[in-house]
Order: sequence, then structure tokens, then C-alpha cells
Amino acid sequence: MATEIDFLRDQNQRLNEVLRRYQMENCFKYSSIQKSVFKGVAGDTVENSVVDQSFLVPLITEYDKHLEELNGQLKYYQKQMGEMKLQLENVIKENERSELSRQKLHTQELLSQLEMANEKVVENEKLIVEHQEKSNRLQKRLSEAEQRAASASQQLSAITVQRRKAASMMNLENI
Repeated sequence: MATEIDFLRDQNQRLNEVLRRYQMENCFKYSSIQKSVFKGVAGDTVENSVVDQSFLVPLITEYDKHLEELNGQLKYYQKQMGEMKLQLENVIKENERSELSRQKLHTQELLSQLEMANEKVVENEKLIVEHQEKSNRLQKRLSEAEQRAASASQQLSAITVQRRKAASMMNLENI
């Protein structure tokens, strides 16, 4: 409210200045009564009201001009504000598209890394299967070798027993 009062005071001062200039420029057009009012000599209220009415039209005209100027400025600033709002919206949309593009690129990079990781997992699984198969083959060969060794050991034991029997029999024959 204080700013409105200050604004109105300012407007009143400006209009009074415009009125004084107008009166001084057009002083020769007025009667002696009006000229005495300009100089501050007349004290009659009727004369002042006549003079005030004669100055009211230019004062209102000047006030209307000033209002038109202010309205023009207001429309200009409203138009500028609308344009700035559109520009801001465009920048926001562009930023959103840019952010979406950045996120899309990041997602594509992550998908590429994931695919590479999946390929490595598949390769590792194949290697594991190959190693398990090789291990199974080696285990089977080891079991077969152990069986052959056990069989050879049994045969060796049987041969050793037979030799001992044969040696004992020879010893008995020699006696």
C-alpha cells in the first residue's frame, strides 16, 4: 500500500509539472483572471474553480497520454515475458531431450557391457564344462590304471606265491 501511495504522489508531481509547463507555454491565451491565478494573486474560490476547470482538460489529456504510455509498456513487457516463457520452456524441453539422450547413451553402454559380460560367462561355462569332461576322462583313466595296477599286483602276488611254492618244492626235491 505504501508503494501505491508513493506511486500516486510521484504521478501527481509529474502531472503538476506538466500542468505548470503547459500553463507557462500557453499563458498568453488566458484571461487576466487566469493569469493572476498563475501568479498566485487571486484568492477567490470561484475564479480558482473556473481556472481549475479550464486546466482540467489538458491535465486529463496528459494523464491519459501517460496512462497509454504505461499501458504500452505493460503490453510490451507482457509480450516479452510471454516470449521469455516460451524460450524457457524450449530450453527445458531441450534439456530434457538432452538428459534423455545422455541416459539413453549410458543405458546403451551398460547394455553393451552386460552383453560382453554375458559372452564371457558363456565362454567360462564352456571352459568349465570342458575342464569337467577332461577331469572325468582323467579320473576314469586313473581308475582304470588303478584297476590294472591292482590286477597286476594280484598277478604279481600270485606269481610270487607260485615261485615260492616252486622254490620250496625244489628245495624239497633237493633234500
